[in-house]
Amino acid sequence: MGVPANWTAGLTELVGRESSWNPSAKNPNSTAHGYAQFLNATRSSYEKKTGLNYSNPVHQLVMMAQYVKDRYGTPEKALAFWDKNKWY
Repeated sequence: MGVPANWTAGLTELVGRESSWNPSAKNPNSTAHGYAQFLNATRSSYEKKTGLNYSNPVHQLVMMAQYVKDRYGTPEKALAFWDKNKWY
């Protein structure tokens, strides 16, 4: 999946908020992990959807971009949701 160049800043901000750019980050209170802090169910769903492996940090970013597109349409809308809820 390619992403528009104007998505770079928004996706960069989301990764920073979610994992501080640590591909091994783990949430101690849930199954959320990785750059995107995907829950296990989301990870599994997007591995099937994309054919990628979430254990690969580059694949994590690709799956995150697809998730943002699917759920919010743009990174800016995902960030607006995050601002209200502290998650996306």
